[in-house]
Amino acid sequence: MRLAAQAKMGYYPTPDEVTPIIARYINRQRNGLIRALDPCAGEGTAVKLVGDHLQAETYGIEIDIERGKTAKEILTKCLVTDYQNTRISHGSFSLLWLNPPYDWATRDNEIEKSERYERTFLRDCIPYLSPGGILVYLIPQRRLDGHIARMLSYRFEQISVFRFPEEEYRAFKQLVIFGVLKKKPDKDDRLSEYLKNCGQLKALVPYLPQRPPRVYEVPTSPAKATFLFRSKDIEPEELAEEIRKHGLFSQFKEMTTPLSMAEKIRPIMPLRHGHLAQILACGLMNGIVWDRDRTNPLLVKGVTKKEVRHSVEIQGDVEKHIETDQIKIVIHAFNRHGEMLTIE
Repeated sequence: MRLAAQAKMGYYPTPDEVTPIIARYINRQRNGLIRALDPCAGEGTAVKLVGDHLQAETYGIEIDIERGKTAKEILTKCLVTDYQNTRISHGSFSLLWLNPPYDWATRDNEIEKSERYERTFLRDCIPYLSPGGILVYLIPQRRLDGHIARMLSYRFEQISVFRFPEEEYRAFKQLVIFGVLKKKPDKDDRLSEYLKNCGQLKALVPYLPQRPPRVYEVPTSPAKATFLFRSKDIEPEELAEEIRKHGLFSQFKEMTTPLSMAEKIRPIMPLRHGHLAQILACGLMNGIVWDRDRTNPLLVKGVTKKEVRHSVEIQGDVEKHIETDQIKIVIHAFNRHGEMLTIE
């Protein structure tokens, strides 16, 4: 499919000629783990190239199944789902490569409340970047509006704005914006006004030079005890891998094997017979219950039933009907011979 046709569908991959130039503008700061994220990865080629340049782990999200399959083959990990249907650790990535779809995001099927994806993706994905991390933001020049300008100036510093190289810029009028995530957000009205003027064609924006005037140093990613990057949906491949590693019988055994005597919960005060009946009826002791000698197990199921008792009182010419609700406790138990005992 030609790039023009892909762009009409909201999908416009970074041109192959542009990605290597952008990669020259970023270098790793020191040895160590770097994670790079592309939340609209397409086939994964752009973030893969940048990841190889940085010797980084590459993570992607792609909603299209076919493009997602391709990205899975070349990235460290790629989720084939909507980026909003994910669970990702905040502050865990050193580089955010953001080339959002050129389309509208509709909220609750109300067109009047829709929002451009360029703004939605930026707002939702900034939390994944660690302080000092690098943003590479690709956006059509006219889409750099006041909202995005304020967002960028509030959250990022050391911002640089370039037009795509001249030939590629003529096709889709795109900008590439570099920035460093601030440790603490604060307003920068002058920067916000400059970015807004860039989008309105009121400020001179240079073409992206082949040789970078400055290089952004990508820090190492924070070490996290539990790094989370997964879809909210369970993928069959992931489920199969978990079963292969850990199996299911251990969990089943844990749920059906009674606690040892040392692990039993001991109440502060001794339980009375009425307490035991209530605990059984509420289902808190459903399952296997042993006697004191642990020789005769019972499979217990407690239930409560509501019975309505009806009575009639006649006083002279007045007939009074009375209904009384009564909660009845029923306990069913099976012994090891298959016999059922019922206690009411």
